[in-house]
Amino acid sequence: MKTALILFVLANSAFATVPILARTTPEALAKLQQDNPMTLLQSPPKGKVLVHRPEDQSIIKQSVILHDGTNWTLVPKGAVIYLPDAMKSRVDAKPEGTLLAWTDFLSRNQSWITTNDISFDQASGTKPLKAERVAFWPKQDKVVIAVHERGPISVRASH
Repeated sequence: MKTALILFVLANSAFATVPILARTTPEALAKLQQDNPMTLLQSPPKGKVLVHRPEDQSIIKQSVILHDGTNWTLVPKGAVIYLPDAMKSRVDAKPEGTLLAWTDFLSRNQSWITTNDISFDQASGTKPLKAERVAFWPKQDKVVIAVHERGPISVRASH
């Protein structure tokens, strides 16, 4: 009897349908946008600035550019934690070619870039980086980028 009841409940919920909602037409959407100015997507009037930002602020100025000769990517300043002399021409290069997302750039350039996972405490400088890892970096002759959860992160010098 319990089994039949359970099967009935499961079957009943399987045939339940989502209620049909009225479709919003383009005309209805246009009326909503006219009635509510918050839904309008417009540029601010000429000369009127809604958000004040320092003139010299730029993502490029806050980043280091990595370049492989064809493609480039950005990592935050302080994310390059080891740079061998042979690789200096690939770091802080001019952004020419195709901009790639960090993960795409890394996968294409594993021959000269490696990563080192670090914690937030290590990034903030309250905990030092592991000495055995730091000692290994010169042996592999690759640029080492600090990452946290696979994303590049700045590292402050230990106190």
